[in-house]
Amino acid sequence: MTTTAPDLAEVLAREERERGEREFALQLVRTARSNKMRSEVSELQMIVEWAKVNRLDADHHPGEPDPNAVMSDEDVEELEAALGDQGFCDRWISVAGPGAPVVSEFAVMELASTLSMSTDSGLTLVGRVLELKYRLPRLYQRVEQLQLPVWKAFGLADLTQPLPAEAADHVDRQVEAAAGKIGKRAMERLVAETQARFDPDAAAEAEKEKRERRFFDIGDTRRTETESGSLESLAGTVEVSGCLDAADAADLENAIRNTARALGAAGCEDSLDVRRAAALGELARNQLAFDLETGEIHDQPRSASRGRAVELVVHLSDEALTAAGYMVGRLGNSQTPVSADVIRAWCGTAGRITVRPVIDLNGAVHVEQYEVPDRMKQRSRWTDPRCVYPHCNRPADRCDCDHIQPYEQGGATCTCNLAPLCRRHHRFKTHGAVTYRRLAPGAYEWAFETGMTIVRDHLGTHEPQWPKPPPPDEFDIEPPDDPVFD
Repeated sequence: MTTTAPDLAEVLAREERERGEREFALQLVRTARSNKMRSEVSELQMIVEWAKVNRLDADHHPGEPDPNAVMSDEDVEELEAALGDQGFCDRWISVAGPGAPVVSEFAVMELASTLSMSTDSGLTLVGRVLELKYRLPRLYQRVEQLQLPVWKAFGLADLTQPLPAEAADHVDRQVEAAAGKIGKRAMERLVAETQARFDPDAAAEAEKEKRERRFFDIGDTRRTETESGSLESLAGTVEVSGCLDAADAADLENAIRNTARALGAAGCEDSLDVRRAAALGELARNQLAFDLETGEIHDQPRSASRGRAVELVVHLSDEALTAAGYMVGRLGNSQTPVSADVIRAWCGTAGRITVRPVIDLNGAVHVEQYEVPDRMKQRSRWTDPRCVYPHCNRPADRCDCDHIQPYEQGGATCTCNLAPLCRRHHRFKTHGAVTYRRLAPGAYEWAFETGMTIVRDHLGTHEPQWPKPPPPDEFDIEPPDDPVFD
């Protein structure tokens, strides 16, 4: 049997065709990237226009400050405590550096909800955009010309916000030509040098603040917004992170390294990483030989009874304790899942176990008063472990217990009419143009003055819904003449 060698022209044609297909595929990727950059730039430009038309109403209640004055969170809390429910509502907030315009806090909340993000993320986004537009204009122009990705410009905007206006302008001039070509570390060094040059007092204060920001986290005990579980939590483990003094970190590393080696020499067959993790537990149990309270040196480890008791709130059904198979409970302290086997192990070493009866959260509890009793607050927190505003993850135990239908409008103090709202979104609901209603236990629908509605339930925050289609992609906005912004 004989075969015919492929014709050279056919081979060349096939290679040319394949090369053309590869080039076409790359062209599609480049086009998609270019379209994405144009879309991001368009969003930035629209946020700039949004900031121009979202200013606070000049009318305000007697006793309130001038609404043109920027107020801190502490100022607002102090004013609300003095004026009560009839007091201050919206306020100017400064989300970028000196010289950038201020915006309405309630307007930012509504914008964030429209963009399907949390209020904190919305504040960050608006701050970055205004920082670029008004304090880094050369960099902003590079972004508009698609010469610099938005995310790189945002990275520099985060660094320059604490700088005075002339220092920000200096940074803008320095990075104009090299933006996008220098790394994050180089930009951080440039900003630090600029701050030391233009504002040495602030640079010294920033260095002091960095040292004050030392911390040591075990799990989410210090977090403002806790995460809702992971596969690691099923094994009863938590993450540990921190920022220590360099000398303290070196001492801790030596102690962990030596203890991990001792565990290995004693016959522990776990990996080095596992032994290092176990070494930290050994250090915690043995503590230090030096008693900081009495100044005495102890030959033996201090008694565990002298330590502070740790309370773990665990939600577990009787079936999980008796049935065969892999069952899961929930650690109430952090709302994370944990396996029944791990809970059994904890119970075997616990100093005291308290078993409380199950409470049926489907039943309604009612009282004839405005104040919400602690037992009703707890039921509300068990039903909704987070602030129920769209995209907000602040734990319920750090929230206000809000009457969904206001009490003065006939709303009952009943578990069916209560929901946790963080203080920021509680103010927005009470004084802003937004309302919400309970659809079912754990499900709420928020309605905004613009006609937008958003549902938040056990699945999370759903996409915003509008009664009419959004405006076309291209339209003209005629912002009012305002020397504050321009």
